[in-house]
Amino acid sequence: MQTPLQQALARLTGLPLTKATRSELTQFFHFGKAQYTTPQGLVLDVGEITLALNCPWQLVLPNDDTIKHSEVFMRKREAGLPSPKFDWKIPGGNLRDQRLQQLINAGGAMSPQTAEPADNNGFILYFEYGAKLIVTPDPAKPQETEWQLFSNTGDNYSFIVRQQESK
Repeated sequence: MQTPLQQALARLTGLPLTKATRSELTQFFHFGKAQYTTPQGLVLDVGEITLALNCPWQLVLPNDDTIKHSEVFMRKREAGLPSPKFDWKIPGGNLRDQRLQQLINAGGAMSPQTAEPADNNGFILYFEYGAKLIVTPDPAKPQETEWQLFSNTGDNYSFIVRQQESK
């Protein structure tokens, strides 16, 4: 029998990773394709299901290269002299954003195949071709919401993992 966490992550099975976006430290991984219309009428391309991570994570690629959540605080790689002004909060302005964008732009299907639960409400999401996303909430630095999975198809599906209560 699957746990609620496994049932939630099973919704990602077979949906390709189509987009990666970020707001401050929260990373959004979009799986599948859907469109969302804002109250102002703007139509946005989003994932059918979005995984929002507000805790430590790393994406291990088949070649053992790793994209880490902490790379948000590193300058992106640039030809020539780096820009004298660095602000990690600007989308696309840091190494994490740059590397995730390159991964998405490279094409190739990265679809989750299975997921397994890990400590502290974390998990490992295994993709085809050997990539894996390892999510490891840090109990020493709890967040109001550690991670969330939600649908953008109008069915109002949401699965939220909040910080654990201290005992």
